Amino acid sequence: MKIQRPPVARRVSPAEVDVPPGEVRVIESHHATGFEMSMGEWPFHKICWVAVGRGRLELADGSTAIQRDDFLLLPAGLKHRFADEPGDPLTLVILCLDAGYLAKGSNRELADLWRAALECETPCRALCARTAFHHTALVERFRHALQEQGAGRLGWRIAVQVAANAVLIRLARQYLVARESHRATSRQTVAGAVEYIDSRPHEPLRIDDMAERCQLSPRRFTEVFHQVTGVTFNTYLNRKRIEFAIERLRETGHILYTCHESGFNDLAYFYRVFKKQTGLTPGEFVHRDSAARGKSKRRSSRM
Repeated sequence: MKIQRPPVARRVSPAEVDVPPGEVRVIESHHATGFEMSMGEWPFHKICWVAVGRGRLELADGSTAIQRDDFLLLPAGLKHRFADEPGDPLTLVILCLDAGYLAKGSNRELADLWRAALECETPCRALCARTAFHHTALVERFRHALQEQGAGRLGWRIAVQVAANAVLIRLARQYLVARESHRATSRQTVAGAVEYIDSRPHEPLRIDDMAERCQLSPRRFTEVFHQVTGVTFNTYLNRKRIEFAIERLRETGHILYTCHESGFNDLAYFYRVFKKQTGLTPGEFVHRDSAARGKSKRRSSRM
């Protein structure tokens, strides 16, 4: 039997948002036709994702056109309002961060991330993700925050903060650019996926999933990936996993642990790939690395 979900409530006026001191909340605001919002100031920072619709962000000294998939950074105390385009009302998902949450005395690193995000992009400007891949990564965090806050399960406040922190990191790492001057190509999008692989080779990564995150077909993703890297997806992924495995073997000397930590679920396959890439089995590598370390220590002790 198909479950009938209740219709989404659409707002004709802004929601009242209570952000406790030092915390984070997320709101999802579906505007009805005729939505009205007065110019006002809020005591918390806003990171906004325009999920649907078109309109304008109006400020005391001007306005900015906004549209679906734009992002906005609005510092606390900024006087502003949202005005919808007639016939195409907005749906906004907004991370609301209490000013104390980003205060240097509370958490210096979070304060630095927020400052870096504001320095990367002009506040109140309509921003878009650098590529489709970066857009997906940001939107996933907004949706995760909504899901956790809505479910209200044990630990949801921490989960919302984790999602907000992930967004802050991505903003500080320049996931966003000015919309009016940006047109992402397929190569730029796949380059974003390559960055992701480089930083997380141990995660379970599949072509279909990565293609979906890039908003490309698997065939197109595969073609462009080869153009960007010069090798196939699996070859590149295995290369990065073995690089990661080498570091883990040097740190731990534990072959089975390293196999699983590097994203390989099959020990025999791990041996084959490692030997093909390095010319050594994992056991031979550990033995040689241990012997080299021993020589280095003996040399240092004689000096």
